[in-house]
Amino acid sequence: MIKWLQSLLGREELSALPTPKPPTSDIYKPVPPAESQGFAKPRFRFFPGCYEFRSQDHEVFEKSSETCEVCGKRDIWRYNGTIYWTLPEETIVCAQCISEGNLAELVPPDKRADNQEARLHAYSFHDTEVDGLDWRDPLAIEVKSRTPGFPTFNPFEWPSIGGVPMAFMGYGDEEKWKDVSEARAAMKEANGGEDHFPCPFLLIFKEIDGPRLKAVIDPD
Repeated sequence: MIKWLQSLLGREELSALPTPKPPTSDIYKPVPPAESQGFAKPRFRFFPGCYEFRSQDHEVFEKSSETCEVCGKRDIWRYNGTIYWTLPEETIVCAQCISEGNLAELVPPDKRADNQEARLHAYSFHDTEVDGLDWRDPLAIEVKSRTPGFPTFNPFEWPSIGGVPMAFMGYGDEEKWKDVSEARAAMKEANGGEDHFPCPFLLIFKEIDGPRLKAVIDPD
């Protein structure tokens, strides 16, 4: 092509042709990459084992290079569980935003109240109520709106001791409870005095600052 132009126009005329300038429109500017979250891993005191938790093929969290739709950051622990709200199930949210209670930012204005307390109740990770606590109690809000969920068969009552919710530790059919006498005793009490291990319909909870365990029936 160059030789053809040279023969047609002559070398001097070709060199005199204007040099094209790069486009200056904003649409050609590169989109900056999303800021990395660095796989932030906040602690959830009412579900301390959530990052390692496995239920059949279900993982509560997984490392992902995707971008959280709440904070806009990539390199996150993506939440894989159910969220009870008005948005699609495939919405990408991260552990950090769950911990900070920021998911209300995604809920449409007509589906939430201006009040921060009410906004937190625009979504929930659990189909449950906390034993002995009003729904407006900060601890109840932390359980429902700032603690990741886990699969259950039906609604259940989240146990508490002395007005403090307990921490979810796993299901009643997990092998780790086989030789834990406190867990077996809690399951027996929940089953009306019958020793029924293993039992997938039991949820095991532990006192936050103590050794006591409770088992709660998750009705099929």
